[in-house]
Amino acid sequence: DTAVPTQLPEQIPSSTPSLTPSQTPTLEKINAICSPLQGIELKDLHSITSQAYKAPSPFLDDGHPAVDLAFFTFEGLPSMLGHPVQAIFPGKVSMVVDDRFPYGHMILIETPMEMLPEGMFPPGVLPTPIPAENIALFDPCAQNPLFKDLPSIQMDLQHRSVYSLYSHLKDKPAFDVGDLVSCGQTIGSVGITGNSVAEHLHLEIRIGPSSARFDTFAMYQPDVTAEERYNYCIWSTSGRFQAIDPARLWEDQS
Repeated sequence: DTAVPTQLPEQIPSSTPSLTPSQTPTLEKINAICSPLQGIELKDLHSITSQAYKAPSPFLDDGHPAVDLAFFTFEGLPSMLGHPVQAIFPGKVSMVVDDRFPYGHMILIETPMEMLPEGMFPPGVLPTPIPAENIALFDPCAQNPLFKDLPSIQMDLQHRSVYSLYSHLKDKPAFDVGDLVSCGQTIGSVGITGNSVAEHLHLEIRIGPSSARFDTFAMYQPDVTAEERYNYCIWSTSGRFQAIDPARLWEDQS
């Protein structure tokens, strides 16, 4: 995706983020999400949304299953480049990708559904799981001969988790798979890596089976491996990981 930030008024200068994970955050239940951008309140995210969510079609890699947050200036902030990115939910690092197309530098964080209180998601936000028989019929990943010899991705189909993906980051996040992250913890900084023509944060949230481990994924480039294509296919088009609109989570902020 590409972001075309719009000129906005002026804020506090951003500090250089520390990308070192904090001591050992514990996964505690929360009552509200945290802002994905340090020093910018949830109520202000609407005004810096450069590309809104557009629901993808079932089993297709289309639409825009995320929100892009971008600005040239905002309340005294001279640039978004290098601005600290924060985890909106507590969770466990599921994947860290080192500058692969289309996401660039990115981090994926899993939060088990039971960690989030009832009422966290507004009505109509959570998708109805696609029946297993429909996935078996229409999943393009299972039907692609390129993937027939690849091992299946291990995941817990009996439980559901929220997966938060933060991409186009300036540098590879300094985390390892399995690290615990607290709500509001700095996890990276805004960059222009991957499929991006201007600095912005691509925030993508999907609901899917728990304990999924992709290792890495990528798409749309000649050097992408079959494994990367398969993992991306499972994430984006298999029907197992269904996108939701992140902006619905802060729509009532004022």
